[in-house]
Amino acid sequence: MQRPAPEHIEIEKIEEHISPIKEVDGFGANSLYPVPVAAAALKMLEKTHHDSMINQSFIDWLKTKKIVVIGKGETGGETIINLLRKRGIEPLVVDSKTENKDGEIRKGDIVISAVGKKDMVTKTNLKKGAILIGVGIFSENGKTYGDYDTKEIGNIASYYSPTPGGVGPVNVAMLMENIITACENLSR
Repeated sequence: MQRPAPEHIEIEKIEEHISPIKEVDGFGANSLYPVPVAAAALKMLEKTHHDSMINQSFIDWLKTKKIVVIGKGETGGETIINLLRKRGIEPLVVDSKTENKDGEIRKGDIVISAVGKKDMVTKTNLKKGAILIGVGIFSENGKTYGDYDTKEIGNIASYYSPTPGGVGPVNVAMLMENIITACENLSR
């Protein structure tokens, strides 16, 4: 079931009729799979860690970092927040109601921006040496942009994902991984 859905569609009622073993988008309450965009954000973070796979060492490393997630939309930030919590990590969430957004973002050793608005992360609100993962994108005048200008934050972040073109292709790969796992589960 593609999200976000039009308002008149009761997505939860539809999801009740999808077998958890086939619900590869990971949004269903009983889905067996992670939401691909959340898995992709972790996969991008994995590039900054010395291990080459998401394992306990990587999770333990993440637990030593202050992680800030900007945005909590149902298809982006919320899924990342939920996956981090599932792994025992409590991120600092910055949304439209957060007071002193810049100050809160600046606390992050790792910042995951999932808003889809221009200049969410700038050289003035990003801590020197922070790791930056961009999930949010938007279009303006026929061109696609991310939540930050890579030229502006390039000398501040120790690592940043390109945007667009960073998390998106990994998101597709994570969805394909869920599909392959579902096929294997169905053939047993």
